[in-house]
Amino acid sequence: IPINAQGTRIMATADIGVNSHHQRCVLEFLHFARFKRGECLKAVEGAFSDLADSRLVEDTFTCEEVREMLGGLREVVRADVETELISSARTNVLLLRQLLQQAEKWHLKLHADVSELENRELIEKIAKFEKKELDSPLQVCASTDSVRQKHSHLEPINALGGEKLLQLVRVLVCELLWQLWCVQQEIDRVSQENRTLKGRLHTLEAKVSPFSPYLLVCVRACVCV
Repeated sequence: IPINAQGTRIMATADIGVNSHHQRCVLEFLHFARFKRGECLKAVEGAFSDLADSRLVEDTFTCEEVREMLGGLREVVRADVETELISSARTNVLLLRQLLQQAEKWHLKLHADVSELENRELIEKIAKFEKKELDSPLQVCASTDSVRQKHSHLEPINALGGEKLLQLVRVLVCELLWQLWCVQQEIDRVSQENRTLKGRLHTLEAKVSPFSPYLLVCVRACVCV
């Protein structure tokens, strides 16, 4: 983070809506994409250079010769650009696959809005973010050192945080199981008391039934109390 003359940190103005860790992931991908874009441009420039070195050795050319040279150049450039576009699309799929695998590890289902890929406002925001983070001389040096020190793939989800979350879940599950066990013990105790009271009731009913129905009602009331 840049620091001004007073020694305070200057907050980044190019916010792309993600936290700092994910911003670093975006920067790594932008570095990779810029490198691949440069390689593609070098291939196109090489096609023009090869044409100039191999065919432009005369002072004049007929229209047919010019058409032939341009047609050959078009095919070479088209093949290079098509190869790069296909590679870029498949690279994006690999990146998306990493994110989906990390989500599936935690039993999450992600949803992607493909229509947002044509959102010009968001594209401009990403362009400003890329220019600010990658085109600044200080940022270029820092980013280059950071990329050299890191792996070429995204870091997995923080294992320590996952362990803490699993530990918390285990504690909560143990507490719930203990509460369920206590409730079950109380249910068993009440059921046993209920069976005991029913046995006493049947015994008393058998003793008083020959005498009086009124006495039988009193006995039942006393046992229930």
